[in-house]
Amino acid sequence: MAEPTCVEQLAPLDLSMPSTYIRVLLVFEQAGSALQIIQSLQSGLDKLSSQLPWLSGRVFQKASTQDRASVLEIRWNASQTLTLVDKGTIAAPYKPASSHGIPSEAIPSDVWPAPGMIDGALLEMGAPVFAASIFRFADEGVGLCVCLHHNAVDGTGLSEIIRLWARNVVDPRFTFTSSPLSRSERLSATLSLDLQAASSTSSDNLFMLHPEYSRIPPTMPEEFPSCTSKLFMISMHWIDTLKELMCNDMSKAPSTNTVLCALIWATITRVRMQHNPSLGDGISRLGMAVNGRHRIGENFSGPESPFLGNAVVYSLSKFPAGALAASDETPVRSLAKICEHIAQSQSRSVINSRYIAEVYHLIDRMEDCRSLFVGWDLFGSRDLTITNWADLGLYEMDFGDLLGRPKFVRLPYMEADGVALILPRQRSASQEVLEVMIMLRRDHMDALEKDPMWQALLSRRSGDGGGVRPNVGDQKKEKF
Repeated sequence: MAEPTCVEQLAPLDLSMPSTYIRVLLVFEQAGSALQIIQSLQSGLDKLSSQLPWLSGRVFQKASTQDRASVLEIRWNASQTLTLVDKGTIAAPYKPASSHGIPSEAIPSDVWPAPGMIDGALLEMGAPVFAASIFRFADEGVGLCVCLHHNAVDGTGLSEIIRLWARNVVDPRFTFTSSPLSRSERLSATLSLDLQAASSTSSDNLFMLHPEYSRIPPTMPEEFPSCTSKLFMISMHWIDTLKELMCNDMSKAPSTNTVLCALIWATITRVRMQHNPSLGDGISRLGMAVNGRHRIGENFSGPESPFLGNAVVYSLSKFPAGALAASDETPVRSLAKICEHIAQSQSRSVINSRYIAEVYHLIDRMEDCRSLFVGWDLFGSRDLTITNWADLGLYEMDFGDLLGRPKFVRLPYMEADGVALILPRQRSASQEVLEVMIMLRRDHMDALEKDPMWQALLSRRSGDGGGVRPNVGDQKKEKF
């Protein structure tokens, strides 16, 4: 690229993110003139480029310094703008795909404007911060693919950027002025007192305080199993039913997120133990991404001045794998205990500004952030990772008369073992369902789809209850 006119070093919370793109697909039912749609979206991108000029830049690895071997920075030129890539028409028709909920495998991989993983070659030439493409289905409907570099933006930042894009499309007079402070300046200013208080804590003690991070790389299997991903739709009716039933067994009423994550954790552990009973002798760990914006400070990020960088930290819950697997025998009482563990690990008394300041120091002191790893097992088929996008509000984003609001929000097809992502909620739906993308070994996925408790939770879209009614009358043997 040409000599950059602007450079911004990424903050410590950015550096701990994986070297990937966050990718999301917005599917619109309306399909007017393709030319008009592209012109309208491009016009919005042109304005977005002027409002957030760093979006048109690239992420580079900064040359090693005396005390740091890996620092990332965004470089951009004031003259650069964002461009919407037209991927043409795909072979798949919209109507049959939409009747099946637009499964990820129905979307060809070549419509995405950026890859999932960022390899060394792409980083060396500079990985674009932002990329977007549009395609048309064979009969009707439009897909809009948006990709953002994860070291530059987290899920909440992605949603705010798409929201700004939509506002620019709808209202040509809309104005937005970004904060004059860099991401590092905003973080350090708001966390200043906590950063000072945590500065005397040694790195070794910080790792002891934060087992969700590790210096030890994950143990790689000799052979990677065949994995797949699948989208599930969970009945909101049964989540609400369980929330009500568990109130008497918990110190505080559980949230929808806590109940759903407890169910995912317990069910996946159970199907894994069908193939490997020895897992029941150990502890399973649940790592979850937590949006730290309001925990950093109530006024740290808001609609008028959103923080668009990474403000994600991790919670880590631990529970005996055998007890997780047996939770279907007394679901109300057992799930209540699991929910208590999850809620405590994510509570504001645990993950607060001091917690985030400690994580900031832990990352900032690493000589090479590529030597920082998560503290749970990514490949051992005992632990689980969950990310929650339920509150990102992507279904509420209106792109004007030509496109309107998304009918579906989807992710690309991905393969991993032990990853779940809760998709944005469509709260305006008359019968709301919770959409969850789960990635597992293929044999474990087959077992998951046959699990009686899991089957009972799935929405059938034909009534409030969806699946089989759970028997909760007998606390000694409550079977779903």
